[in-house]
Amino acid sequence: MTTKKTKLVKKPRRPALTVRKATLKDLPILVHQRRAMWRELGAREQTELDRADKVYAGWARSRMKSGTLMGWVAENEGKVLGGGCVWLQPVQPRPGYKLMIQPYLLSMYTEPRYRGLGVASGVVEKALEWCRSNRFHQLRLHASEMGRKVYLKHGFERTWEMRRRIKRLREDS
Repeated sequence: MTTKKTKLVKKPRRPALTVRKATLKDLPILVHQRRAMWRELGAREQTELDRADKVYAGWARSRMKSGTLMGWVAENEGKVLGGGCVWLQPVQPRPGYKLMIQPYLLSMYTEPRYRGLGVASGVVEKALEWCRSNRFHQLRLHASEMGRKVYLKHGFERTWEMRRRIKRLREDS
């Protein structure tokens, strides 16, 4: 009887992180991270992902230029480990909330090898810091199952949102 040894893949030690504000030069990184996020959430069709990359790049570029999208990139010694963005999302007027925008955390991604090492937390902390310094009272997001622990750790609370699909969406249909 032979036994097969399983090779353990070592996780890297907790890296010394630098989380910096993304610039337009970082747009390809942000697009890559968003594509990887969608792929891990189940999007598999390459032409659909290619189309989404192009649309997102244009959307993100215009919002970064207008100051309504802020991104952060987490690095260690020049190597990109993850990132995320805050979008100043338009909202309808409502009692007790004077602003017609709210910060929304999106496109959070950590390269698989660096998960569980504080990369996402570093980006979330920068996003929260930015929101506080700009006098926003809350930060919203839609969390993937994988990311929920990170957000709970940083004080996010589950909210109740519902949806009903009217029809199955295809690209621009």
